[in-house]
Amino acid sequence: MSYIKDTEINAIREQADIVDILADYIHLEQKGKNFWAKCPFHGSGNERTPSFAVSRDRQTYYCFSCKKYGNVFSFIMEYENVGYIEAIKMVADKVGYKLNTIEFGPQITANKDLYDIMSFAEKYYLNNIFTESGIKARKYLEDRGINEKIIREFSLGLAPIGKNTLNKLLVKKGYNDKQLDEVGLLNKIGIDTYDTFTDRIMIPINDLKGQVVGFTGRIFNGEENTAKYMNSKETVIFKKSNILFNYYNAKNAIRDEKKVIVVEGNMDAIKLSASGIKNVVALMGVVLSKFQIEVLAKLKVPIILMLDNDSAGLNATLKNGELLEKENLNVCVVRLNDVKDPDEYIRFKGVDALKDNIKHAQKFIDFKLKYYKEGKNLDNVEDLRQYVKEVLNSLNNTDDLTKSIIISKISKDYAIDIHVLQEEVNKGKEIIKEKKIIKEEKSVPKFTKYHIAASKILYHMMHDKKYITIYKNKLGYFKEKIERIVASEIVFYSNEHNNINIADFISYLIPQEELNKYVNQIISENINSVVSESEFNNCINVILKLLKKDEIKLLKEKIKNEMDINKKVELIAKLTEIKKEV
Repeated sequence: MSYIKDTEINAIREQADIVDILADYIHLEQKGKNFWAKCPFHGSGNERTPSFAVSRDRQTYYCFSCKKYGNVFSFIMEYENVGYIEAIKMVADKVGYKLNTIEFGPQITANKDLYDIMSFAEKYYLNNIFTESGIKARKYLEDRGINEKIIREFSLGLAPIGKNTLNKLLVKKGYNDKQLDEVGLLNKIGIDTYDTFTDRIMIPINDLKGQVVGFTGRIFNGEENTAKYMNSKETVIFKKSNILFNYYNAKNAIRDEKKVIVVEGNMDAIKLSASGIKNVVALMGVVLSKFQIEVLAKLKVPIILMLDNDSAGLNATLKNGELLEKENLNVCVVRLNDVKDPDEYIRFKGVDALKDNIKHAQKFIDFKLKYYKEGKNLDNVEDLRQYVKEVLNSLNNTDDLTKSIIISKISKDYAIDIHVLQEEVNKGKEIIKEKKIIKEEKSVPKFTKYHIAASKILYHMMHDKKYITIYKNKLGYFKEKIERIVASEIVFYSNEHNNINIADFISYLIPQEELNKYVNQIISENINSVVSESEFNNCINVILKLLKKDEIKLLKEKIKNEMDINKKVELIAKLTEIKKEV
């Protein structure tokens, strides 16, 4: 994996004005010295006052709601779902900076060999499908509307019949059985090894950066008593909950079309793409994970759920819709009547009919109202009561206007007193509010004097080199390991660059995830603090006094346990001296 020298990263950041770059992604309005926007990183749909501040002076951003802080590189990483190096390259392209020092070296990831193995496997399978042994597999795909262009676009391949054809090739290239097993390409029974996938059409699964991390193998010979699909096992590089199938290929089309279509299976996504509908991703399970929802939220476009037309797909539509709705996202639904899935719909009714369905996708709230009516006789009092309660309970994450419309509609349609309905909704809101308060009370951190002072010291040190000098001369030590590491990184960075700049320091820390997260917390705690020498010295004195108190406590414990009278006298004398200093 490539890396870029700090000097070049800083040069790119200096040329990339954060306001100009972010203005391509979000609407910014200047108020005073800062520029403001609705935060793109949390559910900002109901945000009345913009909480996302961008500072041209500091070249940083901060959200006063979700507490996210960073510079132009961390914004691109978060918004585009890309890695650090790719974010740097994207910013360099935007400002016309030509990178000269992309090198190979120490930052090569521990999993590079595993990614290389999967990349080789992808090319091997793709090559096989265009050999004589792949004729039948290609014919199967062609019959389903997937031509050579789409085969190459998705790198669809063929795992041939054979005991361990692929693994022999990989071993010849210098990889070992342990690595092949680690990525799920090898099965071992006794002393014998076997290719995991044989006689199947192979569908590569890419992560958000486009790297191959797994495969789905599909039968195509009409085999009986055999699973239609076979998926790679989860590995160190393949976590299903961190992937949306086809996201890497689809993200540009999603932004162009201003909507994303979510389907259930990867073949559905491939078939839609083959039919010209490119803004499509597929689930990697039944229910969207928190990470996947965050990925969809960052796209800032309506989400259309178009899952299979069976009971499982119906229930998954409700569950996923509610999860997305909870994050204040714009959710719509397409239900495909009389067919099983989008692939089948295209085969029997055509792509134009499908596009029309997508164009007229129903709002999720309308889908829910219809869903709760299923199987109920609304002329029956108990069924009507259950329907009304289910609908009202589902309104917790709905905006006030939609709630009012639905409550009025139910009141009118079923002659129910509107005040009774409103009271029922309010009852549910109070329960949620109580739970939220309890949860918040449990999660509020209890900051000590020591923590507050240490946080302010580190915050000052990131802003001006003079505070680093004072720290080294007057304190030079923190009792918490994470604080000591951050302080040493600040000192090291300052020595290396003969200066300290918070935006550049953030760039330096981004690859160190734990430290970057901790520094983000420090900045969040002190974002409204005034940086001054008097404040800094006060914090230094607080830490020194607290450290002395800790030392006194330790000495008292030693005196209590010391049996040698002479040593005890020495400890008491030392204790007396320290007490004078406090």
